[in-house]
Amino acid sequence: MNIFRCTILSLLIIVAFNSKGLAQAEVDSAYIDYVNSSWDEVQGTEKDDSIQTKYASEFYKYYLNNGETVAGEKAIQSALLMWGNTGNAAMMDEAITKFDPDSDVWSWVPNSLGNAYARDSSRTYQQAIDKFKSLKDKITNPDGKSAILTSLVRAYKRNPNTHKKALEYAQQLVNINESEWYVDFGLGAIYELESLGIGQAAPEFTATTYHGEEFNLTDHKGKYIILDFWATWCGPCMPEIPVIKSLRDTYPEEDLAIVSIALEEDSEKYDSFLTEKGMTWPQILQEKRWEDEIPTLYNVGGIPQKYIIGPEGNIVAKHLRGERLTAKMDTLINRK
Repeated sequence: MNIFRCTILSLLIIVAFNSKGLAQAEVDSAYIDYVNSSWDEVQGTEKDDSIQTKYASEFYKYYLNNGETVAGEKAIQSALLMWGNTGNAAMMDEAITKFDPDSDVWSWVPNSLGNAYARDSSRTYQQAIDKFKSLKDKITNPDGKSAILTSLVRAYKRNPNTHKKALEYAQQLVNINESEWYVDFGLGAIYELESLGIGQAAPEFTATTYHGEEFNLTDHKGKYIILDFWATWCGPCMPEIPVIKSLRDTYPEEDLAIVSIALEEDSEKYDSFLTEKGMTWPQILQEKRWEDEIPTLYNVGGIPQKYIIGPEGNIVAKHLRGERLTAKMDTLINRK
């Protein structure tokens, strides 16, 4: 009798456990559908800030009460993205105090935090870097720590005065060995910092342009060259197109060569885009995107990216956009 009762009790516990798991799965699925539908609404209203702010607040509250569930993780991931989109650095700062150091949530923090600080007029770029530095030693989750180190490497690569620190962080990224992507990024950063610095010789290449002409870097020695890495799917690349067009119209070919290198898989979309935007200067298509020859040669891990090569074939500037690029070219060519 006792054995029979124990067996019945065990079965009841298993059934209850499975029912609870099934109920939670149903709740997760329903809330995930709700989160996904919120993004449809956001896209349909041209990413209205007030709508994103409303949903982000709601998702954050859901996460605080359901952080260990699949839906809770989906909710906080969306909240982080929305705070980044709307420049809500204050909520980002509050939320990250709630995350456990070993939480998987940290892998989603860096990009959103960087975007939030960039869009918040009360924050500065340096404050974002300082925040990443403070988080680097706090986070124990390997993926999250690697994501933070990646952001620090990107930030410190931009300033020649901090290249030594960038190398240190890149090596840490390699040593953590969290994933192939992070290791490749770290090794690529080390290669760039050691071989693609200002004053070093630009790696030479020969490629066939999209319109069937040969482009050889060495053929353009004696003039300045802009290598413009971009893609039609890259939102931040769009404001750069009129900048490049203006430079092409301002300076003659004997002073400045421009070649745009697209990390693009969809050649039909690419072809129509070139026509629509009137991009008539040399264009090179790299259909393997990041893994193709020229992006690999110049360690392009994010776009838009630009290298400026001087008349002697050495790198004279990189990581410049918009007005900073225009001002740099004005200085270089007018001084020539």
